Amino acid sequence: MIRLLGVTKSYTVGDQVVPVLKGIDLEVHKGEFVAVMGPSGSGKSTLMHIVGLLDRPTAGEYELNGASVLQLPPNHLARLRNQNIGFVFQNFHLIPRMSALRNVELPMVYAGVPRAKRRARAMELLEMVGMVNRAHHLPNELSGGQRQRVAIARALANDPAILLADEPTGALDQQTGGEILRILRDLNAAGRTVMVITHDRNVAQAGQRIVHIVDGEMVREEVLHEPR
Repeated sequence: MIRLLGVTKSYTVGDQVVPVLKGIDLEVHKGEFVAVMGPSGSGKSTLMHIVGLLDRPTAGEYELNGASVLQLPPNHLARLRNQNIGFVFQNFHLIPRMSALRNVELPMVYAGVPRAKRRARAMELLEMVGMVNRAHHLPNELSGGQRQRVAIARALANDPAILLADEPTGALDQQTGGEILRILRDLNAAGRTVMVITHDRNVAQAGQRIVHIVDGEMVREEVLHEPR
């Protein structure tokens, strides 16, 4: 499903070129739950942005579902991202002035889903994550765990095959973080491909495989158990 070959990413700061990713080779198969683990500044989030089509690598190849995507124009990438990839972030990234319901509806607005259909889908997703009774509350009226549940529902709005989560429990207490991980595991068990970016070993162990990144390089992989 996801195949990276020799992917590098560098940024220019002043007159210096700063390498962030240094020749990443990675395959993630359909239905896997893969954790990308490494210390702060190791390039984990940059890797997620490339996998999520939010950024382009400096060099290398990226194939999604067997097709190269790096030469596609921005509008095609945006459509591909909207239809195939859902994102969950550490700080939730909910729109403050919108209710939980409208936040979940938003990706479907961009996808052109009719209002009645997207409203029904959003309520269904909020019920799935245990938030239907808070559908009309604003983000600042919700706890951190509740916001993350809404963010997961939003990530699933267009039924993406891939869910990318960047430190999804980083802003949560241990118990609430565990609840979020259980939701991610349940989504994976239902067939969705999940990639989690984390520096926390306990979070990484929720996956089937751990990819370790240090200073922009893949240093080793661990297979914890075979995909379901």
